[in-house]
Amino acid sequence: MRRIEPAYPDLLPVTHVVRPGYLQSGRVELDPIRMAIVWNDAPRRILPKSEWVPRDPVQAIVFARVALKRPDMLDKLLERGSSVLLVLDEATTTPGDLGLEKRQDGLRLTPLLPVLPKYLGNGVGSMKAWKGYAWGAMLGLFPFPNAGDAIERRVKKLARAGASFVAAAPLLLTPKDRHRVLDTFQDSKNEDRMENSLFHADVSRGLHALERRAGIAIHEAGMKAWVDGPSLDGRNASALATAGRLRLWARRLDQSHEESSWGWRLRRAASALEHLQNDPEILASGNNLRIIPGFDPWVVEFTEALWNGGEALTTAWQNWAGVDSSPCA
Repeated sequence: MRRIEPAYPDLLPVTHVVRPGYLQSGRVELDPIRMAIVWNDAPRRILPKSEWVPRDPVQAIVFARVALKRPDMLDKLLERGSSVLLVLDEATTTPGDLGLEKRQDGLRLTPLLPVLPKYLGNGVGSMKAWKGYAWGAMLGLFPFPNAGDAIERRVKKLARAGASFVAAAPLLLTPKDRHRVLDTFQDSKNEDRMENSLFHADVSRGLHALERRAGIAIHEAGMKAWVDGPSLDGRNASALATAGRLRLWARRLDQSHEESSWGWRLRRAASALEHLQNDPEILASGNNLRIIPGFDPWVVEFTEALWNGGEALTTAWQNWAGVDSSPCA
C-alpha cells in the first residue's frame, strides 16, 4: 500500500491505495484518485509481488481488478478496522468474486461505481449484484454539447439503480485527452460544437456550471452528494459523515466566494471531527460542539444547519446553486 493525496480531497476521503491502483482494461476507465481518464492503450501497470497493510485503521481505496488478484489485502484491511472504498472498475465483479457476503451487515466497505460521460463509452451498467450494499458513484464531468441534460439523465439512472450517493467532480483533462475526445467526433454534426466546448469556451466556468447542475440533480433525486464511506475503528460514524459534508460545503463555499470564502473554517472543523470518538449531534444537544477545535460560533451554526436545516445552509445553497429550493445537505 502507499499513501495518496486525491485530486479532490474534499470529495474523496481516502488516505491509502492498494498498489498499483487501477489496472488497465480494454475500455476507457475513470481513475477517481486523479479524476483522470485512463485510456485503453495506457501503459500497463504491474501488480507488486508483495504488499503490506498498516496496523492501524486507514481510509483505503481498492480497485476491484486488484482485489480479484490480491483478495488477502481486502481481508487484512477489513480485519484491522480500516474502511474500504471499493472501486468497481470491473463491471461484472460480484461480492462472491471477492469472498464477501451478499449483504453488507456492518462490513466497513463501500462499493464505488466510476462513471464517465457517454461520449467516452462508460455506462452505468447493472448493480443488482450489490443491492445488499450501500453503494454510490463518482461521476466525472467535462464540457460537451448538451452536457447538462446528459448529466441529469445519468443521475436519474443511478438513482433508479439504487445508488445512495453520487459525488460529481470535474475531470482533469490534459491537452492530449481533449484531442482524443475530439477525434471521436470527426466528420460528425457535433464536431464543431465539441471543439468549441473543449478548446475555445471558458472551461473552468463550464465545469463549475456542470458541477452545480449535477448537485441540483443529485439533491432532487434524494441522494447524498458526498462519498458516504463507512467508519473506522475508534472513530464515530456520525462524526465522519459530518466531516464529509463539511468538506463538500467547504468546496462549494470556495466556488461561491473565492478569496473571501470561509471554506477553510469548515475544513479545519472537519479535520477535528475525523478523530472524534463521540457523536457530535449528542454534543450539540448539550451545546458542547464548541469544545471541538475549530468549532467557532459560525461553524457550529453551519454544522447544526446541516443536520436540522437553517439559514446558514439555505443561504449557502442559494449562493452556490442559484435556486430557491430546499438546500442540499
